[in-house]
Amino acid sequence: MGKLLLAASAFRVAPLQGEMTLSFLGRIADRYGLTVRNLLSSVTEVAGQQGVAGALRDDSEVFLNAAARDRVAALCRVPQVGLRRALPAWTREEPLGPSKERPAARLGNGVETVAAWGPACPGCVAARTGRVAPARVYLAAHERVCPRHRCWLMGVPGSGGRVVGLAGCPEVVQAQEDHRRLLHRSPVAASAFEVAEAVTAWWWTQKWPEETTWPARLCTTVPEGEEPGRWRVLARGLVTYPETVAVAGMLADQTIRRRTQVRGHLPFCLGDLPELISELARCLLRPWLTDHLTSCMDGPLFAWAHQCSKAAEVPDGDGQRLLWKVHPAHRPRPLADELAQYLQEAGGEAAEALPLKRRRGHSRQADEAFEAGLTRARAYAAARGHLATRADTLQDGFPLGAWMTNQRMLRLGMPAWRSAALRALDPYWDTPWPTLWQRTYHQARCHVAEQGPLDAREGFPSTGLSLGEWLFLQCTRYPDLHPEQQRLLARLGVDAAAAREARPRRRSQRAGEQEALAHARTWAAEHGSLAGVSVSTVHENYPLGRWLSDRRGQMGRGVLSPGRAEALTRIDPWWRPPWHLRWQRSYEHACQQLQQVGGGELSAGFPLMDKPAQEWLRIQQRRYHLLLPGQHDLLARLGLKPETAIAEAPAATASASATPVRVRGGPHGDEEGAEAVGGLPVAAQHRPLGVPRLGQRPDHRARFDSALVHARAWADVHGHLAVPRDTRQSGFALGMWLFSQRNRAKQRARKGKPASPHLGQLAAIDPWWNPPWDLHWQRNYYRARDCMRAGRGTDTVGGLPVGKDALGIWVKRQCTLYTSLHPDQQHLLAAIGITLEAARARVGPRDSHRLTTTPRFDTDVAYARSYAAQHRHLAPHASEEHEGFPIGRWLAEHRQRARKKSGMSPQARVLASLDPWWNPPWPMRWQYSYHHARTHPDTARAEKWITAQRQGWSLLHPTQQQLLADIGIRGLYAACLSWEGDGGAWAADSV
Repeated sequence: MGKLLLAASAFRVAPLQGEMTLSFLGRIADRYGLTVRNLLSSVTEVAGQQGVAGALRDDSEVFLNAAARDRVAALCRVPQVGLRRALPAWTREEPLGPSKERPAARLGNGVETVAAWGPACPGCVAARTGRVAPARVYLAAHERVCPRHRCWLMGVPGSGGRVVGLAGCPEVVQAQEDHRRLLHRSPVAASAFEVAEAVTAWWWTQKWPEETTWPARLCTTVPEGEEPGRWRVLARGLVTYPETVAVAGMLADQTIRRRTQVRGHLPFCLGDLPELISELARCLLRPWLTDHLTSCMDGPLFAWAHQCSKAAEVPDGDGQRLLWKVHPAHRPRPLADELAQYLQEAGGEAAEALPLKRRRGHSRQADEAFEAGLTRARAYAAARGHLATRADTLQDGFPLGAWMTNQRMLRLGMPAWRSAALRALDPYWDTPWPTLWQRTYHQARCHVAEQGPLDAREGFPSTGLSLGEWLFLQCTRYPDLHPEQQRLLARLGVDAAAAREARPRRRSQRAGEQEALAHARTWAAEHGSLAGVSVSTVHENYPLGRWLSDRRGQMGRGVLSPGRAEALTRIDPWWRPPWHLRWQRSYEHACQQLQQVGGGELSAGFPLMDKPAQEWLRIQQRRYHLLLPGQHDLLARLGLKPETAIAEAPAATASASATPVRVRGGPHGDEEGAEAVGGLPVAAQHRPLGVPRLGQRPDHRARFDSALVHARAWADVHGHLAVPRDTRQSGFALGMWLFSQRNRAKQRARKGKPASPHLGQLAAIDPWWNPPWDLHWQRNYYRARDCMRAGRGTDTVGGLPVGKDALGIWVKRQCTLYTSLHPDQQHLLAAIGITLEAARARVGPRDSHRLTTTPRFDTDVAYARSYAAQHRHLAPHASEEHEGFPIGRWLAEHRQRARKKSGMSPQARVLASLDPWWNPPWPMRWQYSYHHARTHPDTARAEKWITAQRQGWSLLHPTQQQLLADIGIRGLYAACLSWEGDGGAWAADSV
């Protein structure tokens, strides 16, 4: 290395503007008669050890650390500032060696590491350096043509690139001028070009026979001695470049984007967008293109049109981002992969050296999973003729419905072969209208195949009620249907004229009511009443139970018409009794038993009746004074009168106490047996009942008093009733019982009803047994109260604990959120010493603003508005404050939340309205420097940063380039072509 540095004084090698670092080192090595490998070894050599990592290829790039860059700068006699301006990758990475002080280099290969590149124009290089030497430079999409020497700069993998003359293709040179004007005119031109490049690459693979321009251009540009098949792979970007620029200009046109709609519908195919495909054919001078695009239902152009229609309906940031997104399946394959596939198909020795690569973004496991789902889908389609599955559909144990839902969600980014495989099974496997519509349509199609054409004018008489109603609904909505839906209905015989003349397929409501009443009469004649009709009862294939349950509900809500109620009353006066329906069923069961045994004496306890009926009659004797008058009338038919009930009740009670009966199942099963016998729970059937209170059912009073005893016992020990839900007191589920009492109290409060009087007994035990805040907070409060009253040996601030245990953390949180707590919560905290003054002392000055400002976004965003009005942006440093508010830290937290979400939250929309680039996709450090350069362009720091942006212009995001252009900063390409002068030896050697 020492000899090289001595020899370096004889030569000065300047870099070309935008040159690759490895190309620059190659020209230095050529000047000194060395190879690139020897030069890298010499630059990184220390004590006989070299620090070069990676494989060296003709199209590689090298990244140097600071020590190696210093050696190269000394070797070529060019200052570091000049090298940073000219070489985009000069300071891109810092490869690590054995130590930070030792020089190191790392070689990178492939499109994932090395940006788009190409050979530098030999004529321009010779004119600027005075030497004929190959060089490689980074080239953006609009820098592929050298307008001075009219040549195409093509980057070929595994080589130094190729320069192709364009003497026979003036349209390619003109296309680059149009491309640059488009970039200057439209802010979305760069994104539109990416989409257009995917569109033309997709067309390139179609090989349409009407296409004659591309084959002619391909033959014109083929170099001498080049294999035609290999040249077709290499020249795709060159041949399609003029059309790509034309398509990009059309996609960037706002007028075209506004027209890309289907009357408010999403497109089913490109044929639904006639203006788009006609404008595309006119722009490309290919009228035959319309026929090929009309039936297109996938590919990058259809994905763009689909997102364009959605963005027109929801013009937010996400819609615009998805509009210019090119899915991995639609992106043109890297040239290295295309060449590997060509060699694999062509065969030969070279094919073994370059094995076929899988498409980037796809895996073998994903393809195998798709094939497995496709096999089930093929079986389903063969059996039913479509793929409009439900979400829970299973096919041979495989969740086909969920699989189809996933495929529909991924349709826009699906590879063409997958979409074609599903379309072969069902052309309408994914539609812009609901899948339920498609399933019902297939039912109508099967009906037409079996029963013949539909008659819309007569109300679809041959169809069932549900299908007929659906068809009539489509007729009423016919003008608003998707054009493809209208074409599908036309296949069934329902066109626009038939839809206008369609009649409803409705069944007479009066006839339906009469049929239901007929079933009710038959049931009452067979069973004696309607009490035994449950919700699940079906009488002669008619859902009598569901119909009668609806009528009982309407009667309870007061919405049943008097005529219908009178019709049911004539069938059974007690079809909807004012007491529980189980009591009525038990009464009917007792009547049937009494008829079967032929009567009996009440004093004897009806010995011939079954035990459930006997027990039920005994309970009615005991609680006779609690029953309603209507129940008294019914019991009188059984011989149970007031004087009999009063005289026989003690004896019956004694008899029942002596011989307790456990009912395993009443006449209506085990579930209803316990209540049907006596209308009381088993635990309360043998308890004396007290006087009922307002708002509490008499049969629940005994159970409530028993639970209240357990609640008092718990409160005597713990001092509160904020018990967890799984708490048990002496075997009683106290937590679950209190949970149900709280729910009932909240339900009454939501309905505007007064609180039940009996709940006052719970409030007497614990005033906060049902707080308006979360019960978890109440339990933590009681824990903190008990611990603080007992005294603790921890450090305190303002009289409050500061430990890192659960108590200290909870107390600090209450202090931090003190002003946002409920007033009653503040009152409870004050009882244990947590006041506003104590909270301020506990929190400290750093977070004291939270005690005086409500921690709400609507309040905090006022500081952001004030900051944006003053500075014209929302890019403060993390430590910056505005009017005492930590605006920098607050915005950093919202940026972190926004990056974790897939969509844009309402808070992010508000901040975006103040500054569209408050959360940019590039690092915030760049945004800080941008605003500093915008406001202080004359400072040394700003000038240095602006120079760096000009030097790395091609590596910037298109939006970053637009922001720089807005403040008058452009790339150095145009300036470097003409700038020469004294003291500018480096610039004179740059491209």
